[in-house]
Amino acid sequence: MAAATGVSVRSIQRDLHVLQFEMGLQLELRDGRYALTPENRLPAVDLDLQEARAMLIATRLFLRYSDESEPSATNALKKLARIMPPEVRAQVVAAADALSNRPYDADFSRNLTTITEAWARRRVLRLTYRSAGKQRPKEVIVEPYFLEPSAAGFSTYLIGYSRTHGQIRTFKIERVVSAHKEPESFTVAADLDVDTLLTSAWGIIWGEGTAVKLRFKPDVTWRVKESRWHPSQQIEELADGGCLLTISVASLMELGRWVRGWGDRVEVLEPAELRDELRDEAIRLARQYSAQPTKLPRPRTTRPAKRTDAASRALPLSADAAPE
Repeated sequence: MAAATGVSVRSIQRDLHVLQFEMGLQLELRDGRYALTPENRLPAVDLDLQEARAMLIATRLFLRYSDESEPSATNALKKLARIMPPEVRAQVVAAADALSNRPYDADFSRNLTTITEAWARRRVLRLTYRSAGKQRPKEVIVEPYFLEPSAAGFSTYLIGYSRTHGQIRTFKIERVVSAHKEPESFTVAADLDVDTLLTSAWGIIWGEGTAVKLRFKPDVTWRVKESRWHPSQQIEELADGGCLLTISVASLMELGRWVRGWGDRVEVLEPAELRDELRDEAIRLARQYSAQPTKLPRPRTTRPAKRTDAASRALPLSADAAPE
């Protein structure tokens, strides 16, 4: 291997060590050649036109959900394009190009790589994590169970058992400051399923459900009935042509964002907590928009100080004596 690549034997040994112990890849020696074990390679895929269409839609959804470049995702889309029928290949290539042109966050990419390896190989994670609204990050020990996207927030979440908190928790990967894969392994209960876990979630937050009743006006009822918004939903047609949507969700915060998108075409009947929150917000909005638009302060401009000939010949001021 060293002769074929033109490097030293020590370099090859170091590379093999990195592959096995830092990247976590399992290698086996076959007749003097190193090879990846079968579980590290995925079998070839052969798609017909309808299957390719399904993958194209999934690709477009992924592109809408992801707001930053991620090399592994870009490479995956390029490989997917190679096995696509000509009718859809160009669109998948375009999606890969669009993803590669988005801003690149090296810390996010590195943390996501580590988290993915720990999740796939059932290894414990040690995260330095900054919770929402907190300035100081904390260390948590997590058994990674699932990776789950959230299109609404352009985010990726890790769901797992937090040994630090003693319960299953959700961690937004964008808030992970650093991630380290520990040597300790863990097992996941066979009956633990992410879709069952998220049954009560409107987005990513699950838990005990709260009953919500929403009355929609007649002119948007057709749109409400057009989609299945939540597994728990029940739709009742009203005499005036409107409809009543009843659901049970764990997070009123997540649901509230969706409700706000309907404006005055929906009325929250229950719970009182959400109804009061929207009423108070509407009052604040009415006050804000009944006044004249707020004038923006002029941007600050920094002008260089004028220097006389004498000043230009003077010695520089010390830091303590420099003007503000």
